[in-house]
Amino acid sequence: MRLAVLFWCYKAPDLCEDRLAHLRRQDPDVKVFVLFGGDPAEAKAFEERLSPYANDFYCFEGEPPVGSEELDVLFRGGTHWKYYFGDLLIAAWYRERGRELEFDSITLIQWDMVMWGRVSEVFASLGEGEALFSGLRPIAPVEDKWAWTTPDRPEERARYLEFLDHVRSLGFDGEPEGYVAVVTCLPRAFLERFIEIERPDLGFLEYRLPIYARLFGTPICERHPFRPWWGAVEPYSKDHTLRARPVEIRPWTIRKNLRDPNGARLFHPYWHRTPAGLIGWTRALVRGLRSRD
Repeated sequence: MRLAVLFWCYKAPDLCEDRLAHLRRQDPDVKVFVLFGGDPAEAKAFEERLSPYANDFYCFEGEPPVGSEELDVLFRGGTHWKYYFGDLLIAAWYRERGRELEFDSITLIQWDMVMWGRVSEVFASLGEGEALFSGLRPIAPVEDKWAWTTPDRPEERARYLEFLDHVRSLGFDGEPEGYVAVVTCLPRAFLERFIEIERPDLGFLEYRLPIYARLFGTPICERHPFRPWWGAVEPYSKDHTLRARPVEIRPWTIRKNLRDPNGARLFHPYWHRTPAGLIGWTRALVRGLRSRD
């Protein structure tokens, strides 16, 4: 299976370059495609910085999908809406560029994610043609607490219910599932169908992707090492290695896992340069002692 990296970035060019340089040291042969979702005016500068480490660079220049009034107010004219509709950026990339590139599946590596090891080894559990969604679980047990489905957020709740009505009309009859969008792997066959969905504006990516995968009959890899923190629906721990919330992974947690043959090799978020060598690790660990997470 030709598993490629889709490197998703929109800011922090120094950190993005650091991440790709580190990725290339870990895996010189893997195909790396950059999906830039930041200000198009900054795309050329990013391309110049990142192209030495990438096989392709794509800048998304489209407009936000038709969303809610809340989204229009908060996100239009900025980049934050591109997270909310991040899967649709991936669809745009595939439609306009990815179809021409050589790969069987992509794994999404975000700009503030750091990985140790070859991609094929870190994702050894991923089978050919499978999708992977970190933290995938049935929505029903967490529906009242999860930010994207809770009645405490009426607009999000309405979007979720409208989305369910839509996919039910298309033949989805399973149990709705959601995930924490930290680790995402998508096969080409899924992307081919996803770019053709009729109502891309409906719903949110953390349930939209897995539910469409079930609707399409895409096999989903469920035995894998990627266990993200589910935020408000489960207790917090400093030992988590994957978080969607803006709480940085401690350098001590990273070091502990790397010294364990069975430890994690993928960490998110980490907002500093990748630790390397005695001096780099010493600085990172000393800084970690001051962390209050």
